[in-house]
Amino acid sequence: MKRLFSQDSNLFRLLQMLMNLAIMNVLFLLTSIPVITIGAAYTALLSCAFDLLMEEGEFSAKFFLKKFRMIWKPASLIGIIGFIVLAILSHHAVLFFRYESSVRLIAAGLYIALFIWVVGILICQFALLARKGCWEKAMLKDSALLALAKFPAFIVILLLTLSPLTVFMMSASFLISMVPVVILFWIACPAFVCGWIMKRILEKIYPNLFKKRDEE
Repeated sequence: MKRLFSQDSNLFRLLQMLMNLAIMNVLFLLTSIPVITIGAAYTALLSCAFDLLMEEGEFSAKFFLKKFRMIWKPASLIGIIGFIVLAILSHHAVLFFRYESSVRLIAAGLYIALFIWVVGILICQFALLARKGCWEKAMLKDSALLALAKFPAFIVILLLTLSPLTVFMMSASFLISMVPVVILFWIACPAFVCGWIMKRILEKIYPNLFKKRDEE
């Protein structure tokens, strides 16, 4: 029994991970209240996910808030511009679906592909910003090329990123029963998986960004 609940046991690590994800989820929701800071909140969330994946010390709310304060200006600006571009692409895709034309599906498909590409650029920007702590012009070009080269992976990332929106499809009674899960895990869990995918993609191109602190 003592071994089961020791700090080295798998059960203890699982419980600790769930607690960390719950804290991350709550902090994300709180820092996203102004809406314009959603990009910064998501970047801080990815930063915490990378930290947990690389086992770089003990996670804390202080680390999340410190990272949020460090990158909130560039990440918020990237998020605002990105969301505007995505809104325009979505609007045009819907318009083409409504047109009675032989090319409407091709045009709509093109806008959907552009939508996925822009999402890929945004996620890359957030992930690089999460590790570097500052924005550089070269990151935009690198993100654009990477989102194109790893297009299938970013389709998965897009689905994971949008998965929390399924909350709006729930009935009122079911949503009430899901409130604890939504508050504690609904966004942090998909973001953690996105962080794992992004780490596998980026560490091959930016190995120095994913060196453990004790290796630097």
